[in-house]
Amino acid sequence: MTKQKNLNDQASFSAPIEDLQVRITFLDDLVEQLNEQVSLQHAEIADLKKQMQFLYQRIESSDLSDGIAAFDPMTNRPPHY
Repeated sequence: MTKQKNLNDQASFSAPIEDLQVRITFLDDLVEQLNEQVSLQHAEIADLKKQMQFLYQRIESSDLSDGIAAFDPMTNRPPHY
């Protein structure tokens, strides 16, 4: 009877341990996927920052005063005012 009790105790302990092992494996996979996604997003953000800097440089270097009148809110009022 002691042998049977030991087998029952081992079975009752092994099931939760197996569940934990499965969960750990799943979480390890999830962490790896999230890490890959963060790496991709980091690269994309760096690329977008470079593009924004390029656009700001183009805007600053171009002369926008030609053909664009300054906006005066007092003289350029919409008709509903």
